[in-house]
Amino acid sequence: MLRWLEVFGRYSFDVHHSGIDADDMWTRLGPLFEQANCDREGFLAELREVVAGDEGGFATFGAARVVWEVFGGDCLTIPAALPLIDAGIEFKLSRGLPGMRFTGYEKERLDQIYRNRR
Repeated sequence: MLRWLEVFGRYSFDVHHSGIDADDMWTRLGPLFEQANCDREGFLAELREVVAGDEGGFATFGAARVVWEVFGGDCLTIPAALPLIDAGIEFKLSRGLPGMRFTGYEKERLDQIYRNRR
């Protein structure tokens, strides 16, 4: 799973230039929808555990992207999803990406974070 999350992270980071076959990514995502919907909290706990030792960050970013794909905007209301989402956002911030490289969901989460810090 860690390897697939890394590949999915690389694919999601640069869909057009990653050289990764999109069909391979989306085929694997389907079963994750089922697992996530059967046991949301367990699924998120396992996902956090899988990427806990991720050193390159791409698996962590892949896990964040899985959360977005599986739960959509609802993930912003799921406390167990927020550490993964925040780690995915930090992955982008640490690379100095401009605002246009952040999705609407990511920008919404950044707004939540900044509001909570005040």
